[in-house]
Amino acid sequence: MTVKFKSLVTRKGRERMADAAVTGEHINFAQMAVGDGNGSIPQPGEDQDALVNERFRTRLNSLKIVDTAKNVIAAEMIMPPEVGGFSIREAALFDEDGVCMAVASVPETYKPLLAEGSGRFTIIRIWIAVESTDNIALQVDPGIVLATVEDVINIGNSAKDYADKQVSEHALSRDHPDATLTQKGFTVLSNSIGSGDQDKAATPAAVKAAVAAAIKAATQAAWELDNPVGTVRFFNQNINPNESWPWSEWVYTGENKTIRVAKADGSNVGTTGGSDTLTLKQANLPAVQISVSGETSEQPEQELTTGVAGRHKHKGGMLAPGEVWDDNYVVGSDNDSRRTRNYTDEVDDHSHIVGVPAHKHTTAGKTDNLGEGKSVSVVEAHTLLMCWSRVA
Repeated sequence: MTVKFKSLVTRKGRERMADAAVTGEHINFAQMAVGDGNGSIPQPGEDQDALVNERFRTRLNSLKIVDTAKNVIAAEMIMPPEVGGFSIREAALFDEDGVCMAVASVPETYKPLLAEGSGRFTIIRIWIAVESTDNIALQVDPGIVLATVEDVINIGNSAKDYADKQVSEHALSRDHPDATLTQKGFTVLSNSIGSGDQDKAATPAAVKAAVAAAIKAATQAAWELDNPVGTVRFFNQNINPNESWPWSEWVYTGENKTIRVAKADGSNVGTTGGSDTLTLKQANLPAVQISVSGETSEQPEQELTTGVAGRHKHKGGMLAPGEVWDDNYVVGSDNDSRRTRNYTDEVDDHSHIVGVPAHKHTTAGKTDNLGEGKSVSVVEAHTLLMCWSRVA
């Protein structure tokens, strides 16, 4: 299978390394360059002394020995965000004299410009196997060396491992100074919220309990200020304040009562009275007299005829024309002079005509009872509420 991407040391590079091995001098790798290969990925050649089409060159960021047994080194270059606008297809290493020491073909990667809407650092690494790593050195400007994320992670892991080891060793020991009000140190935890100790630290549970107790005390104190003994509360629901606030005592003011303001000196507070109904008596009526008078209708002058009746006769004297009613009536002193006394003529049934002049009559009397004497309701339109008074 053909290797598409590879890196190799150039002929001049091998010569420099051979000279260094003989003379003992170091080879200073100083720069790395990248190019676009004129649109295609080139095949590196040992006779190359430059890239096919170099687009950017800068000093190395790092040079590391990654495999001592195989003498493999890794050279790293960082391209800043403001460099770009081309595809990276080739790379090369140069020493401090500008001699091309190694070349490589790399997977095609586009490096954008900031103006294209994307800016980023791009890291290029070339791994190269050399005859020996003893004479390899990195020639860099320490003021511009950048730490990669990998470097930071490795350093962080090392620092964490060291810190964990130190903390673990310290934690396993019992040689810890006690904390004071002015000095750091270790302290004993406490769940108490009523302690006055100054050498113990409150746990979160203690702090939570203390805060809750403080809130409860402050809330109840505020409630007491707003609900002193004697307070009256109305509720539009069936609420019993003895259940809602069990530390206090409340009494119901009475059912179906209307509130009335007491005397300013408080002498009659709590007194009940009045009624929902009343009965009007004569004494409650206006002090006026009611006169009643009237007259009958006027009758015209007229003649009245009595009914037919009155058949009668009268006892008469002597010589009366009627039948005898006394046949032994003595006249004078002569007992022999006797006479009869007779009735008058008998009058048959008859009628009379009576004349009645025009007239009228005055009247006086009493009316019927004005009413039934029932009570009158004085309850106005209302809304019923629960009413409680605090007594303790």
